[in-house]
Formats: sequence, structure tokens, C-alpha cells
Amino acid sequence: MDMDKREELENETKAQTEAESTETAEEAAKTDENAEKKKKKKLIIIIISIIVALAVIISVLIGRNIYKKLNLIGYDGNGNTTIDPNQDFVDENETLDFEQMDDAIGNDFKSILKNWATNGGEKMSSKNIINVLLIGSDASSEDSKRPNDAEKGNTDVMMIVSINKKSKTIKLASIMRDSYTYMSGYDRYAKLNAACQNGGPAYLVETIENDYKIKIDGYVLVDFDSFKEVIDVLGGVNVDVPAYVANHLNSSKDYKDLDRVPSGEGVLLNGKQALAFSRVRKTDADGDVSRVARQRQVIYALIEKCGDANIFEKSDVADVVAANVRTNFTKKQVLNYGAQAVAGGWTDFEMSEITMPTEDARYGYTYQGIWIWVVDYPLAAQNLQKEIYGTTNINLEENRKTAITVMGGYVTKG
Repeated sequence: MDMDKREELENETKAQTEAESTETAEEAAKTDENAEKKKKKKLIIIIISIIVALAVIISVLIGRNIYKKLNLIGYDGNGNTTIDPNQDFVDENETLDFEQMDDAIGNDFKSILKNWATNGGEKMSSKNIINVLLIGSDASSEDSKRPNDAEKGNTDVMMIVSINKKSKTIKLASIMRDSYTYMSGYDRYAKLNAACQNGGPAYLVETIENDYKIKIDGYVLVDFDSFKEVIDVLGGVNVDVPAYVANHLNSSKDYKDLDRVPSGEGVLLNGKQALAFSRVRKTDADGDVSRVARQRQVIYALIEKCGDANIFEKSDVADVVAANVRTNFTKKQVLNYGAQAVAGGWTDFEMSEITMPTEDARYGYTYQGIWIWVVDYPLAAQNLQKEIYGTTNINLEENRKTAITVMGGYVTKG
């Protein structure tokens, strides 16, 4: 074989090898992508289950004791929600046209918060979008400092689940508990996680609506006792526990009754350990930010366990959650949206997440000895409206005065 042919053959072999390598990499990437999609699909299944009081969806799927589980749920009022339980259609011609509102005004921190919350600005809503507030209360029968009544505890977990039936998407918006806010009715200022304790879940909904200028259709409230019980029913969850977090939990007197927490990747935690891991924030300089990340990690781990659970375990989970759930949805609404979730293929909806207030709209500050998030609510509300509705009715001027700037703060963009 002459030199030219040999070189040509070598080049062809090299090119084929590179092509095969590229195909292998692409196949691996597709495998990873499919795995991630499956993981997100499991998350959507669980989130939707919670929205319709979790027990109902599971009961519908397994076809057992539907009404028995429905009767375990605590119903507040007479269906005081904005949802029409019979509306399962999508109006393709719907347009969102809301009265425009301007930025907040005021010369000091508190006046800006109050003026924004009470400005009467029109809150965005859509017949195609369902906004449900999921509330996790720190009330516990095992903690003498907290009453065993979910609405009397602080709400350490607040998440808006926004289901868009037209675009077939789900947005999960986690709201930071340390956001400082004005609470109308009581004419007071406090961290957002104190709103439920002061006026119940409906009052928390009202406070969030006033700050973010969106309409929330209903709420689901659970306490941390049920969180622990569900994890224990499933035999624990596997999460990645950094050594510094484990060391804090094992040495702090606040967790003296806790079984020793191991550190490492994929370690098994029981209900109490997982709850402590989700709630601790003294270990991190960024406080709420890292805690929210840990909460999501535990939720993902719980999803994995729920996905692998057998029919009897799922039924037990349904019993635990239903017995510890309070909602302002009626039984009819719960059943209707449970059926829609299954028939409408909500589990296939594309999902995305966001933390509110967004990084460009929050500033960490120690105020009167208490660490808080100073929030630029007009900007945060504008961001959330765009995320949920794709548009906004809030006008913001450049170089404007905000709650952050009057406190001498700044935000890092990018």
C-alpha cells in the first residue's frame, strides 16, 4: 500500500472513530436528559398530588377508599377560593389586560412597603392558570415552644404552585420566609412567616397577594408532624449531608433529642433528621437561601421514595397527609381538580422553579437586631408576574427609589 492510500485510510478511520465518539457522547447526554425528565416528572406528580390534598390523587389512582380519605381533610370555610370547580376548558382567545400601576412611593423603608401593599393595584389572574399556595407550618406536638395547631405556627415553607393549562407548564415559586413585609388589617410590619400565626392561612394569602400583585386561588396547609410521618412511612430519605451541617446538628443543644446525623452522599435520614436538615439555617452565611436549597433536596429525595413505594405505602402516605391537611378547597373542587390532573395529563407539563424575591430584588440586612430580607416588592412582583403570566402591569422607572436603596443597600445583578 502506497503512502497516500495509507494516509487516506488512517484519516477515514480517525474520522469514523471521532464520529462514533460523538454519537456515544450524544447518547449519554440524551440518557442524562431523559433521567432528568423522569425526575422532574416524578416531582410534578407529587406536587399535583399535594395541590389536590395529595390523598385524593393517590386514592383515585389506586381506586380505594376515596371518600374516606376525603373526609380526613380539614376544610376551612365554604370553598372560599377563586376557582370554579367546573371549569376545565381553555379559552384560546383570552387576553390579559390589567390596569397599570406605578412604582411604590415613600421616603423611608416602612412607608414604601406599606404604600405598595395598600396601593390598590389590580392583581393579575387568568382562567387558564391555577395558583395554589402550599404552606408548611412549624407547629408540632413534639415541640413545647410551638402549639400543635398548624395555623398558629410560623410558616417556614411557602410555595406558589402555578399550573398553566393553556401552555401546559407548572411554575414553582418558593417564597423566602424572612422577607420583611407590611401586614394590612393588623397595621404591622414583620417577617412574612409570621402572617399565618397572626391571622391564619387566608391572611397569609392576602399578604402575598398584596406584595406580588397576583391572585392566589386557594391554599393547602400542612404541619411538620405530617412531614416527618410521611418520611418514616417510606423508611426514610437519602440526601447529601455536608459535614459542617451534620456537625452542627449533632452538637447543637437545639437538636439534643435528634438521632446522630451522618454526613456524606446519599445518607439515609429518618423523619426527624430530615426535618432538622431542612430547617437548620445557622450553619450558612446566606441563611434562607441555603435552607431553601436543602428543602428542595429533601423534597426530591421524598419524590424518589414515593415513586418507588408500593400501593400499600402510598395508601399510608395518603392517610397521613390527609389527616394533617387544611385547605379552603371544597371536596367537590378537590375531586374535580384531581380528575383534571389525571385526565389532562398534568404530570407531563413542563416544570420550572424560581425563588422569590429574586436575587435582584432582595438585600440582606440586620434590622432592629433581626436579620431580614429587605425586598424591592415592585421589582419582585414584576418578575413573578412575568414568570407566571408572561406579562406585567407594573411600570418601573430607572434610578427609582426603592426599599433597598433607602436602607443604603444594593443588589448584585448578573
